[in-house]
Amino acid sequence: MFPEKIGIYEIKSELGRGGMATVYRGYDSRFEREVAVKVLPSELLHADPQFRTRFQREAKIIAQLEHPSIVPVYDVGETDDTKLPYFVMKYMNGGSLSERIKKGIMSVAEAARILEQIAPGLDEAHSRGIIHRDLKPSNILFDGRGTPYISDFGIAKMSQGTGTMTGSGIIGTPAYMAPEQATGDQVDGRADVYALGIILFEMLTGKQPYEADTPMAVAIKHVTDPVPRILTVNPNLPADMDLIIQKAMAKDRNDRFNTAVEMVQTLKEIAGDYGPEKKTQTLTALRTAVKKKSDDGKRKFSPVAIVFIVLAIAGVAAAGLFLTNRNSPPVGLDATETSEPVSASATFTSVPTVESTATSAPPTETPTLIPPTETLAPQVPLIGGADKVAFLRNNDIWIMNVDGSELRSVTTDAREKSNVEWLPDGDTILYVTGKTVKTVNITDLREEILTSFASAEYFDAFRISPDGQQVAISVNRELHIVPFDPGAFTANTTKADLLAMNGCLFYNDIGVKGLLWSQDGQKLAVEFSAPSGANVADTVRILDIHLCKSSEPIRQDEFPAARFQFPLEIVTLNWDGDQLFALNSNIRNGGFGDLVIYNTFTHKAETAAPVNGICCYRDAAFSPDGTYIIFAFQDINLGTEGPIVLYYIPTGSLNTEGALEPVALPDGFFTRRNDAPLPVFRPYTP
Repeated sequence: MFPEKIGIYEIKSELGRGGMATVYRGYDSRFEREVAVKVLPSELLHADPQFRTRFQREAKIIAQLEHPSIVPVYDVGETDDTKLPYFVMKYMNGGSLSERIKKGIMSVAEAARILEQIAPGLDEAHSRGIIHRDLKPSNILFDGRGTPYISDFGIAKMSQGTGTMTGSGIIGTPAYMAPEQATGDQVDGRADVYALGIILFEMLTGKQPYEADTPMAVAIKHVTDPVPRILTVNPNLPADMDLIIQKAMAKDRNDRFNTAVEMVQTLKEIAGDYGPEKKTQTLTALRTAVKKKSDDGKRKFSPVAIVFIVLAIAGVAAAGLFLTNRNSPPVGLDATETSEPVSASATFTSVPTVESTATSAPPTETPTLIPPTETLAPQVPLIGGADKVAFLRNNDIWIMNVDGSELRSVTTDAREKSNVEWLPDGDTILYVTGKTVKTVNITDLREEILTSFASAEYFDAFRISPDGQQVAISVNRELHIVPFDPGAFTANTTKADLLAMNGCLFYNDIGVKGLLWSQDGQKLAVEFSAPSGANVADTVRILDIHLCKSSEPIRQDEFPAARFQFPLEIVTLNWDGDQLFALNSNIRNGGFGDLVIYNTFTHKAETAAPVNGICCYRDAAFSPDGTYIIFAFQDINLGTEGPIVLYYIPTGSLNTEGALEPVALPDGFFTRRNDAPLPVFRPYTP
């Protein structure tokens, strides 16, 4: 049963009941309008004698929040009989965002339209020092015209202090909780921006970024786990959408968007609302920002913080303070929230939302307000942060746009080549032929000799750092990291010459055969041969070299043998510069085999067979931003004479078997069935 009246408001029905409030549908006869009446539970009063005073203070602040995208508070008061505090708010009969998400994932345009309308309200609250602390889809409500509003400002804040375990407490819903929130630190508006990033993730994928069996485990994931790659969940999204998620959900609040409006404007620019020039400027700035925080996912965290989360949430539960819903919510109320709100210093766990009980369907005009989403796809030929790719065919270097257009060769000597890479100027390709390092300009096709190590027994690698300032060289299986000055290299052809350059590092603990740089230039992946029983096996060691000569390189990981089973030979190795490595075995035609993706964060490897679930692959290479991957494929079912085909697909679709579109090359383009394309991308720069 529900009361007939609360204050001056006639009660028509109960909309929902949860830990922090019971919500009724009411009628205000003075203004002849429907309202939502939210009554806070008596347990809050019993748990904290100061709650009524804090309620009155916070209610006044919230009532002053006047903004078109915030559910307006019409009145506050106390019930006549039990003296329970209540709010009176606008009745929202259009349902909640959580209901809309359950109906299906949204387009980028639709997500941008919704978030664009609520972001200014969020920033307005932040400018007044008011933080929501529990922003989630069930707290974003729609009116009958489909206009979104933010509800429940301050409800979680009012519960703060009602417990006795901690002074600051954990307040919020674990699924949408910023790391600083989960560890009980002080929060500001950027905690709500973090939650907004999670909401965007959920709108575009239908899933939350962190999932676990318990609220405590979810909260810990926000602190310890890397920011998930949204394209892994929905590979059909624009490739650059991952940049927004990575920035919005950065572990360090200083790396996030400063405001909700800034985040949404960036979302709109990526969606193409402001034209290609503005989009290019935005992506460049965003990539730079995300690159600077590329190790956010591996953020060092204090074990004390984790203990705090465990004790806080477990302490509340142990005290019997988690209150489950006392009856099933009516139709239209969100009853399947993945993680209920928790408060280490409050007594209850879920905030009911004012959701529609009307029999009419939600407005259908909303999707038609947005033009078709043809502009949402990555603009060809800019895909994965690259505009061109260089690769080998019949021992010559070819270049093309990433969609296969403008295909042409830039060398014609047919001499064996390796170590192909783009120099930072974007117009020059460096490569090794024999023991000589050469460059070719893609505009005038002028070739030059950079240096030669003719007297060396082995010359295996010559890799320029991402910033173009250093070069890592393997000569006679010894590693040298020296300054990269093309004009000075001609005379540096021996070990003595390289040592005289007084570089960052000389390393000969192992026989170095291959080298790859991390994105930030602080680490190297070093390939060498290691004993494996009676044989030797190709092995990769990741070294932290940022201290240069002041300290020995720090070994961070070593694989495959120490982590997963793999044949003795690694045919090709590629690194996204952060966490993922791609390596392939040798099954046929000199290097086509199984493709394996190894994650250095989880220390797990997975075999990928994206083309209809069959073998064979080689020369996989990640795009500059890591969201795409290119590889050569040769269908094992067609025998050794099967054609070589290149594929360029979202990284997130590597484990999704199905029909894929190959790069549009001329039929029979690769004439040698044992060709090794070894593709390498040119990072896009405006």
